[in-house]
Amino acid sequence: GGEVPVIETLGTFALSVGAAVGMEFWARWAHRALWHASLWHMHESHHRPREGPFELNDVFAIVNAAPAISLLAYGFFHRGIVPGLCFGAGLGITLFGMAYMFVHDGLVHRRFPVGPIADVPYFRRVGASHK
Repeated sequence: GGEVPVIETLGTFALSVGAAVGMEFWARWAHRALWHASLWHMHESHHRPREGPFELNDVFAIVNAAPAISLLAYGFFHRGIVPGLCFGAGLGITLFGMAYMFVHDGLVHRRFPVGPIADVPYFRRVGASHK
């Protein structure tokens, strides 16, 4: 037993949501300012027919996963408000990454099956708007 740290829990939740939303802005900026500029030599693989299951562009997912994993681990293995907030930030980054992979790589580019959700009209429009 013990009492639930309400403020810490709310802070963790708020930072999870904030990090997930913030990642959308980071992704948009990085795509324009980095991937289509100085990192084009890596991102270009995403704009060409893929040979095999992976492309050089997949490195960006690993780059974004590293801070998320670090934040989650720190928050998981330590106690207190700061570790709780770190866990929330890592969770938000992770949730965004999962959603991005599902929608962008699965639904839009068909790199893996997404099941019947691909038949939902809204998601069909999302996929069509990207192409």
